[in-house]
Amino acid sequence: MNFEKVDLYYDFVDRACMILYDDLHIDYFEALIRVSRDLTLSFDDSKLSEEAIKNIEEVYNAISLENFYNEEIRLALELLIIKAFKHINFSLDLMTPDTINYLIAMIIKIKYGEKAISILDTCLGTGNLINAISNNMHQEIELYGIEKNESLVKLAEAVTNLQNNQIEIFFQDALRRIAYRGDVVVGDLEGYSYDESVDLELYHQGVRYFPFLVLEARLENIVDDGYFIYAIDNDFFSQSGSEKLKNFLLDKATLVGLIVLPSQIVKEGHVGKSILIGKKTVMKNYNMAILRLTSFEKAEAEKLFIQIQDMMEQI
Repeated sequence: MNFEKVDLYYDFVDRACMILYDDLHIDYFEALIRVSRDLTLSFDDSKLSEEAIKNIEEVYNAISLENFYNEEIRLALELLIIKAFKHINFSLDLMTPDTINYLIAMIIKIKYGEKAISILDTCLGTGNLINAISNNMHQEIELYGIEKNESLVKLAEAVTNLQNNQIEIFFQDALRRIAYRGDVVVGDLEGYSYDESVDLELYHQGVRYFPFLVLEARLENIVDDGYFIYAIDNDFFSQSGSEKLKNFLLDKATLVGLIVLPSQIVKEGHVGKSILIGKKTVMKNYNMAILRLTSFEKAEAEKLFIQIQDMMEQI
């Protein structure tokens, strides 16, 4: 991967977005979706002035003369999406940090090797997490996602296509049932749910903590011996309803691993983040493996990989 290519791709797409922004007076978010579709489907020149058509075609032609790796495109898109989010006042928390993206990809790679698998992101957002996983794997992967925000659905689909990945998106709430059954479910979980129409056992028991409800809702979508890998807040196990979750999982699944992440990954004052790993199988008398990471410094990278590999071999 070449970071100069990341900058180059960003510059090209940003230039195209600004042409649309200035000529059509649309917001940057909408411009980014339109440029993404121009580059993957066909150039939509409707309502554009002749000068804008000429200028934007020059940009698209320049992009076509370059070769970009999927991950170079994704990293450039992260920066473009941040700019788009700022323009429409969307929260930047909608995108999972790359350190978490890469760790989840590493876990899946260690566990599945070169085996063809299917992955569902239950909180798709911009599609950044699931594309980071796909871009860092070498086998055939089927990608699925759940997202209830229409704007994010359009964005996730467009940027996934730009990365030469394909995804099927369920346009709905993350706690609704879906017609999917696959190997791995991932997601960056936080918050609460107050939708009274949710038909979940834990919800009927009074549980409202969204991550607990997601664990139940998505369990039926995982094949036997499949995994769920979620980014969670460090107060996960102290939330109201944790005992009810534990009892619910007793005859259904096992929480097999927890990776506690360095404090610098979150803003000051945040409780911190961890990666929770579960397996859809019942393992009697199993003690969850816990790994505490102290740093993401480059000098620690090899040690980090060995630590996670050792942990996954225990699971």
